Order: sequence, then C-alpha cells, then structure tokens
Amino acid sequence: MNLSTAHCYIVDDDQSFGKSLKRLLNTRGISADYFNSGRYFLDSIPPNQEGCAIIDIHMPDFNGFALIDKMKELHYGMPFIVITGQAQADARDMAMEKGAIGFLQKPFSEESLLELLTI
Repeated sequence: MNLSTAHCYIVDDDQSFGKSLKRLLNTRGISADYFNSGRYFLDSIPPNQEGCAIIDIHMPDFNGFALIDKMKELHYGMPFIVITGQAQADARDMAMEKGAIGFLQKPFSEESLLELLTI
C-alpha cells in the first residue's frame, strides 16, 4: 500500500509541530490536514473517509490511544502511524497491538516518516 498518494490527517496538540509536519508533507506532494485534538479530528472526518492518520500519543483531554480506540469503535478503516515525544517503554508495543503501521519518536527524520508512508 502506498500511502504517499493518500490524504494524511495529522492529529497533534503541538500546533507548531503539526503545522510544520503538514508543510513538510505538502512540499513532498502529499496532501495533509492538521487537527489539534482527537475530538476535532473525529468531529471533522467521517469514518468512511479514505487516507491515513498520524496520531500523537500525548494530548490533553483525549490522548492518541483513546483516539485510536474510538476510531476502531466507529469503524474508521484508515491506517495510522503513532508518534510521540515522550515515549514510554511499552508505548511502541501498545501502538503496534492497536494496529499502527509504524511508531516514531520525536524528533524523527523526514525519511523515517516517508518510508512508512510508502509501505
């Protein structure tokens, strides 16, 4: 599956990082939107929407794992990548158990992300 041609949805409470990642993807020809919370993403993107999600774990109010669980409950079919700036020992394992196609710890290289998007 080549996700680099799909629309990417970035969900991260760090506005500077989220907008920067959106610009990076756009300059590489990948269409992307940024959402500063999981709730805003769920309110804006319907379950049948195609694309992929890049989800930060540590967000106030509604963390990344809660978002992933809600996406599964609502039958979102899009693949997702989990990112974090505060990795815990079991965060990678939990992300993969929940079905993530990848896990990246901030700061990560552009190449690492693009490699996951071209799986």
